[in-house]
Amino acid sequence: MSQTTAQRSAAKSRPRTRSDGEASRARLLDAAGKLFADRGYASVSTRALAKAGEANLSAIGYHFGGKEGLYREVLRQLVADTEPIIVPAITNLNAGVAAADGDRAKLARIMAGFLRGLLMSILSNERMRWQMQLMLREFYSPSKLFPMLLGERIHPLHNAVARLVGAASGQPAEAPETRLLTAALIGQCMAIGAARRVVCARLGWDEYTPERVEFIINTMTPAALAMFGLPAVEPDSDGGPA
Repeated sequence: MSQTTAQRSAAKSRPRTRSDGEASRARLLDAAGKLFADRGYASVSTRALAKAGEANLSAIGYHFGGKEGLYREVLRQLVADTEPIIVPAITNLNAGVAAADGDRAKLARIMAGFLRGLLMSILSNERMRWQMQLMLREFYSPSKLFPMLLGERIHPLHNAVARLVGAASGQPAEAPETRLLTAALIGQCMAIGAARRVVCARLGWDEYTPERVEFIINTMTPAALAMFGLPAVEPDSDGGPA
């Protein structure tokens, strides 16, 4: 076997790694998400996107067809990234509320567990923080991609939480009052993640450490339970609902 043939065989046997094009695309997606979340779509130039993603300007057009296509993929990635969090939460909420059958102690535990899971995901995951900030931007300044977020993330989660809120408040899940209270409950969790800089500045913190995340959860949960007249839930030794 010649040296050239041997080299080719060895190259074929080596494990395949991410190509330069795939790596460039991934860098652009990550950098663009953070910039869009921090500044808003209109305030981010393609030059800034390319610089942050360590890519050429032409790479944006090559991989995404332009800035708008890049933004669309950032939102699609947000939907994909949140699926392992949102889908199980919806399943647990629907099953839990049905099983509780109006028992207020059980409803309190369900709400405490939901808030803990959502806040832990938002506050302990750096990627989730800027994704929630980006989603909040879509809330108050919707793009033409907002219907995608509404259909794939907002409606399904809000509908599940509304069943819990309705059971706790004695109102139908479809009632306007229930839907408003649901938006307020979820919005508070999202805002505490997006407003990290404000919260840290006000409390003299430098960052959300695990201990501080526990403090936030253990402060917000009793307030949320009290808002719906649900009984307090004692945390267990790990900080979760007992």
